[in-house]
Amino acid sequence: MTALTDEKLKSLLADCDKAELVHWLIEEANTNPDVRRSLLAFIAPRANVAMLVPELKQVIRGAWARVRKSREPWKLARPIASELAPVLTALDRMIDRGDAAAAEEVLHQFIKAADKDIGDVDDSHGHLWPLCQEAVTLWGKAWGKITSRDTAQLAVLVFEGVHDNGYAIRDHMIRDFAQALGRDGLQSLKSLLLAQHEANVANDTREDWKRNEPLRHLEDVADAMGDVDMYIDIKRRCGLEGIYATPIARRLLDAGRAPEAMEYLNRADPTRSHASGEHDDFTTLRFKVLRALGRDDEARATLWQAFRSNLNGTALDQVLAMTPDEKRSSLMDEAYAAAEVYPNRLAAAKFLVERGQGVLASKLIDTRPEEYDGRYYDSLLELARSLQDKFPASAWTLYRALLLSILDEKRSKAYHHAAEYLAIARDLAERAHLNER
Repeated sequence: MTALTDEKLKSLLADCDKAELVHWLIEEANTNPDVRRSLLAFIAPRANVAMLVPELKQVIRGAWARVRKSREPWKLARPIASELAPVLTALDRMIDRGDAAAAEEVLHQFIKAADKDIGDVDDSHGHLWPLCQEAVTLWGKAWGKITSRDTAQLAVLVFEGVHDNGYAIRDHMIRDFAQALGRDGLQSLKSLLLAQHEANVANDTREDWKRNEPLRHLEDVADAMGDVDMYIDIKRRCGLEGIYATPIARRLLDAGRAPEAMEYLNRADPTRSHASGEHDDFTTLRFKVLRALGRDDEARATLWQAFRSNLNGTALDQVLAMTPDEKRSSLMDEAYAAAEVYPNRLAAAKFLVERGQGVLASKLIDTRPEEYDGRYYDSLLELARSLQDKFPASAWTLYRALLLSILDEKRSKAYHHAAEYLAIARDLAERAHLNER
């Protein structure tokens, strides 16, 4: 039977009576909740708000009612998330079409319902919690579109929200509401948090983590306002200025204050490669700061050292981008030479293969075959497969290591893999004429 293509389906649907098609969709929606939710998301950009809002609220109530009725509510993260995801799609479309106030009303209920029942659901696989965080983000977007908002009152809403955050769905609420708050609202929020901090300091019976909670929220206010000095001051008050030297340096660089950024980097611990929320590791950030300072030679040297220390391909590519065309070939020769003496032979061989240097990788393996440990299963198998067509002898060495590792450790569940590797190794031995040696 010929498959029904999209074009054929479109043609057939176009021939259907509209009223008949609507009737069929309603029947399907009444028996299939997935169809009903999909229809809600589809009609949201055009639906009458007075009719759509009650429907969305009913979906929210129905989804969370399952938790209260179920004998095993902890198992419901995925199905509840499936029910609620189209609601957020519909609300996002409502906001975009100008119905922000109505969307805000529904989102407020969405988050209140989540607060009430999410604690009874096991969301270890992250189906429901991120969706609730997305709802908070949309809530902030909706408020940002409501022109009649009182930013001082909105600051109180955010202040109360970040403190009523037992299930972490409001972790980014200050960031999500920053546009809606505006400069005045953020200033109001800052004042509320500072007042709370001063009250906490006076109450010295509190534990440090609780006493410093307002300061942690003030960091988000500082980032929302682009106030790096405020961010530094907060870290200093918490006694964390040195530990957070790298994030401070990044913020200073973003603010166009490269000399100060370098001062903090010189105090930073390079082993703290990534701080929470930071995209650049220490080396990459140092490279950017040096470039901003016009110290290109030092920037290049920093990247080259990073490459030599761990065969960092990204660092090498950045060095190449700074190298004149006529010197790139000699630079790559240096890189290959560095790989040939790199202590981790498996990492070195992988790097060489990725750079199209199969011959060098093969020589590396053939020279010291005993250094390739079959316990590094994924990397070794990937390398073996990349070499087996053109370098059968080297691939044989790797498959042998994989095979022996399984047998030596008596991993019975992997014996079928061992049989597969043995068959491949026999074929490779014949191709490489190893049996003749």
